Amino acid sequence: MLPALRARLLPKDDALSRFDDATAAVAILLRGEGAIEVLLTERATRESDPWSGQWSFPGGRRQAGESLFETACRETEEEIGLSPRGSDVVGCLPARSPGNRQKMIVLPFVFHWTGGGEPRPGPEVASTAWVSLAELPKTRTTTTIHIRGREFEMPAFVSGSRTIWGFTYRLLEDLLEVLPSELRA
Repeated sequence: MLPALRARLLPKDDALSRFDDATAAVAILLRGEGAIEVLLTERATRESDPWSGQWSFPGGRRQAGESLFETACRETEEEIGLSPRGSDVVGCLPARSPGNRQKMIVLPFVFHWTGGGEPRPGPEVASTAWVSLAELPKTRTTTTIHIRGREFEMPAFVSGSRTIWGFTYRLLEDLLEVLPSELRA
């Protein structure tokens, strides 16, 4: 599945070797055969979370002795109750750092989700949504984001009450850039 996308992503083993110094990983779960959807999570509101309330991908920090692939799988299982371990790893996007944590390097794994069941938000997640990749560019805009009492104009995908900005926005733009046109339908 998704051979055209696979050809445009970094192979998993190459990415693991190239970005071995990454400190965190996320799982980008894609589903569908024609029109492709991506799974997003709305983070629970928590004082200790620098991304509290934001839309994101399941993921988090690497634990001692854990591979980045294991990190992406463990975090997905903890956050939404789905295990991507048996799913096809289509490849990886290049690692990058969130704007508010420049020393954190995050490796995004792209999975073709074929598992059964729907996500079940755990304590770190308020809700989840499967979002059409074909519809996403139509929601691209600039919006005002409030951070610690200040306002910032940011590029974002805005649909109803869902505003995707920051690190997740950049990863989605990276994904859309490599997504073959036949998968955008």
